Amino acid sequence: MKTLIRIVLINILCFIYPFIASAKNDGIAIIKVINKISGKYYIHEVSKGELLKFRNMTLTSSQCIIDKEGTNSFAAFISLKNINQDKYIFKGWILSNNISLSQVSHPVYNVKLLECL
Repeated sequence: MKTLIRIVLINILCFIYPFIASAKNDGIAIIKVINKISGKYYIHEVSKGELLKFRNMTLTSSQCIIDKEGTNSFAAFISLKNINQDKYIFKGWILSNNISLSQVSHPVYNVKLLECL
C-alpha cells in the first residue's frame, strides 16, 4: 500500500512540476486604472499585500504570476473594494492577455493588468 501511495505521489509531482517551474510568482503587479468618462488613465505598482487607495476604492494584489513560456503573459489576483459602501466590487484573477475573461465591472473605472515584476 505504501509503495502504491509513493508511486501515485511521484506521478503527481512529475505531472505538476513543469507547470510550477514555468511560472514565476512575484509580488509586484503593474495595474492601469482607466477612467471611462474622462479617458484619463493612471498606472500604479501594487506590491503583494499592499493596500492602494484610489479615489473611493482600495485595491490589493495577493498574487502576481508570470508565465515565462511563450508569450510572457501575466495573471494577478486582485481585490477591489468600495470604501464608502465597505463592499467588494471585484475579487478574482485578472489576465493580461485576455481582459474580456476577467473584466472588472465598475461604472466609472476599468482595471487592466499590464505586467508582473
